[in-house]
Amino acid sequence: MPQKMVFRIGEFARLAGVNKKTLQYYDAQNIFKPDSIAQNGYRCYSSRQLYSFYMIRILRDMGLSLAEIREYLEARSPERFAALLRNQQSWLQQEIHRYERMKQIVQRQLQLLQMANGLDCEHVFEQELPEGSLVITQNVRFLDDAGQERVIQQHVSYCLEHGLNAGNAFGTMVAPKDFQAGHEDRISYYFTQTDRSLRYVEKELRHLRPAGRYAVTYFRGDYMETSEAYERLRAYFAIRGLQPAGYSYEESIIEDMSVPTPEDYITRIAIPI
Repeated sequence: MPQKMVFRIGEFARLAGVNKKTLQYYDAQNIFKPDSIAQNGYRCYSSRQLYSFYMIRILRDMGLSLAEIREYLEARSPERFAALLRNQQSWLQQEIHRYERMKQIVQRQLQLLQMANGLDCEHVFEQELPEGSLVITQNVRFLDDAGQERVIQQHVSYCLEHGLNAGNAFGTMVAPKDFQAGHEDRISYYFTQTDRSLRYVEKELRHLRPAGRYAVTYFRGDYMETSEAYERLRAYFAIRGLQPAGYSYEESIIEDMSVPTPEDYITRIAIPI
């Protein structure tokens, strides 16, 4: 068997990627002690301890406290180590899922920013839109401002709790009769578009935006003042003798996370033909 390599505390700290104070603290807390103490009092660590130290750092990175690690080490066994690793494996799966969701949200935000480059915010055009999975609120058309605010809060909390947000700001839906009558302020539903299957959503909160041809316009400015864009859409429908085939869908493309003033917000309004 080859002779084991022995390192003084400074050498071992450099190999392990930490400072000496960390090793001294771990020693004082009975978490990771030197392999031996030389006659001159120097702490000495062996090469075989590098793996043990690495595993302790991994457990710390996975959220275990030093007290939890010390408790395990004081009564370590293969069985307890296996149980510890299984628990951490479950935690890691949750973290992987959480980071995947964050990655998807980042990707969607980048797509929206790219989409906003060079948008025509003055005209109406027709566009094929894919089917969209929407999480909607209860019908808010007859609720006052306080009631709508309460519903919005419940909606946002529900989407966050169930991991339904895919990086889109929530939008609004206006019924065809209200659009035609010029009452786009009479919102029927608020919604959040999701990339998850609607089977994860309560039945009464599910809505599929149908795939098909839409009249689309973009509005630059405060999303509380989009009447100009709706007038543009109504004129487009009237000139061409068209009828809305369903709800209008209004959603933010650019808002206050990327621009400092409402004058630079961009909102898309799409109405099925």
